[in-house]
Amino acid sequence: MKKKHILLAVLIILTTFDVVYACATCFGDPNSKATQGMNMAIIAMLTLTGGVLSSFISFIYVLNKRAKDYAKKLSKSDNNSGGN
Repeated sequence: MKKKHILLAVLIILTTFDVVYACATCFGDPNSKATQGMNMAIIAMLTLTGGVLSSFISFIYVLNKRAKDYAKKLSKSDNNSGGN
């Protein structure tokens, strides 16, 4: 069943390949206002995405560091109490 869906998707892509081209603005003048606007929009989206991803990565790093510090603190308190 899954093979039929994949085959169907490949056939659709191959038969409609002429339709799947870039928009007319991409083929136009690279110095036009529309092209410059699209380029700035792409840069803005990449910047926003990169900022969110880097914030998420730094959050995970901070959580990992806090967990390690807390585990060390617990192990030190267990050692100091003598296991009682």
